[in-house]
Formats: sequence, structure tokens, C-alpha cells
Amino acid sequence: MRWIFYSLFVINLVYLGLQFTKSMTEPAQVAALRLPSMEGGASLALLAENPQPRRTSRPLVSGGSLCPVIGPWENEDAARAGAVQLKAAGIAARVKALSIEKDRLSWVYLPPYASRDKALVVLQELQDRGVDSFIVKEGVDANAISLGYFSSAESAEGLRVKMRNAGYPAFVRETSKTVTEYWAYLLDNSAVEQPEVKVFLEANQSLKLDRVSCE
Repeated sequence: MRWIFYSLFVINLVYLGLQFTKSMTEPAQVAALRLPSMEGGASLALLAENPQPRRTSRPLVSGGSLCPVIGPWENEDAARAGAVQLKAAGIAARVKALSIEKDRLSWVYLPPYASRDKALVVLQELQDRGVDSFIVKEGVDANAISLGYFSSAESAEGLRVKMRNAGYPAFVRETSKTVTEYWAYLLDNSAVEQPEVKVFLEANQSLKLDRVSCE
């Protein structure tokens, strides 16, 4: 019986030794699993701790962008009829009226006189000297005397100086005629590449393809 007792005692000692040895080696194993940071490098961090990249929004389309247009038509009905033809060819468009300044000229004139009778007297003097002129009959320039319209600013200034030297208070003013034109704005910028647009323009020689501000 005594040998059984000693056997159990030895077994217990061996078991305790194994448990003690295991507890001593586990921290070393855990430490060996840690990844050391490189010298001068960044240490490891959780993903949630890293700053997240900012989301960048798409740039806005510039207000100065250009849109393709076809025109001009002189009246709205003709423009809408043209838009219908374009739509039938698969080209979507909307009609828009635009105010256009045309016929920019330099006007040489004598300012309005106090009465028409006074203007008639001066007009007779000018015509006797061979100066082509006429009286403005209405508007803010009524009773002014027109001496001519010139496309060249230099020519207008030359006449102004000539009339001043002759004793007439001539002035020069830029004038223009404002007209309303109707254009078809193409809703798809890539439509200009379609052959239907070329066919439409060939059938309507008075129209042209252009680009204007989308605003």
C-alpha cells in the first residue's frame, strides 16, 4: 500500500510542475505575437482611430458654360415649327426669345432745337451748303437735325469736327437697333454631332448652329 501512496505523490508533483511551466511560457508566447513598430515608422492603430478620408463633392458646372443653339427665326411660330421638325428627327429643343442689338452705327447730329421752326431754319442753311441732313420728327430727339449715320467711328468724328469748325454744335452718339430673335436651344450637347442636325441646317439655309450662354 505504501508504494501506491508514493506513486500518487510523485504523479501530483509532476502534474504541478507541468502546470507551473505552462503558466510561465504563455506570456512569452503572447508577447511574441505582437508586431513591433519599425523605427521611425507609424505604430499600429485601430481602423476606427485612423482619420477617414474626406468625401469630395463633384465640381459644379460653371454658369458660363455654352449651349448649342439653332436659329435665328424672326417670329415665335416659325421657331416652334422648327423645333417640331427637330423633335421629329430625334433632336430635343426648346425655343427661347433673345433681344439682339444690330446695326451699331455712329450718328452725327445737331441737338434738338426749341421749336420746329428754328430747326427748319438751320436745316435750310445746311442744305444750302450742300450738307445732307433731315429733321427728326418724333421721340426724345424730336427737332434734332440728323447729319448722317456711319459704320466707321473715324468718319463720324471727322464730320463732327468739320461741322464744329463751321459753327454748328454737332455731336456723335452710338446707336443700334434692338430686335427680337428666336433660337432653339438643344437640350443635349452631343446632339450637334448627329447627322440629323446637318440635314436640318442644309434644308434651312437661313439658320445656323451656334453656341450661347446656357443662362
